[in-house]
Amino acid sequence: LYKSVYKVGEPAYIVEISNFIPIKYNQAFKNDPKFVIEGIALQHWNEDKLPKFLLPFARSYQNGFLCINIDTGAIYQYLRSVWDTTLSKEQNFEKNSIYLSESLEHFLGCLTADEEDNDYAIEYEDIKPRKSNQFYHSEKSIDTNDIAEIESILKIKIPEQLKAFLLKQNGGMPENNTWIDPQGEYDYVMIHELVPIKYYATLNDNKAYLMDHIAQQFWNRELLSKQLLPFANDAGGNYFCININNEKIYYCTFDTWSDNLSVLDNQSKSTLFLCESFNEFMSKLICDEDLEDF
Repeated sequence: LYKSVYKVGEPAYIVEISNFIPIKYNQAFKNDPKFVIEGIALQHWNEDKLPKFLLPFARSYQNGFLCINIDTGAIYQYLRSVWDTTLSKEQNFEKNSIYLSESLEHFLGCLTADEEDNDYAIEYEDIKPRKSNQFYHSEKSIDTNDIAEIESILKIKIPEQLKAFLLKQNGGMPENNTWIDPQGEYDYVMIHELVPIKYYATLNDNKAYLMDHIAQQFWNRELLSKQLLPFANDAGGNYFCININNEKIYYCTFDTWSDNLSVLDNQSKSTLFLCESFNEFMSKLICDEDLEDF
């Protein structure tokens, strides 16, 4: 897209379009019907991930959809990666739906090229991680024996930086929860919770929510390469992973998986590089509340 930036309000709220969703045909996914407007809408409506009065027609770099209200014609941005478990479905729908424009015609007419408006970008270097960086809803502590047990089950060696972190912090929701990447596919992605090694009090220690079970599930279904170990998720069911060989960090999305593509092509499309190490990743996370000032 040449003109892909939309600004609204004062101070300006910025939305940048990644791509428009086709009505029919999608060559990137070998014309898989799940990746056109009808397939995407039905999937998200049926899974209660999107209000049924919002029809997605484009994707934004904030990991969200641009939608048209089928009753009023108004345009909204819907943020898919933000879900508050303390709120009802309807309250989350309302919170995640951001009004942009009265009509599609007005919305398209207001788009600008990013080079025409270079001052729209967030000054990311001005947003600093919070020193407090509290962790909420953490699980009970683990020890080196617990680490050794999961390594034995998965037949891997957990990278040292992640291992040291897990011994201090088992699960939980970090205050610094947002990775900023202005040059990446998304402007930012947000951690919902860290994956615990052991214990999950919220669901009576259900093992399905522990690191070894999650990793085995994704590896067995070939949704993830066996080099990638999931250590955190976002609210949309996507995962942050570490490469156990080179320790690089990736964001792995699962809503772009197509039966029309090979396993390797799917894994390549769904795996986004973030940074070189776990310590770098954790040290650069910021609190999502601090984004509201920009």
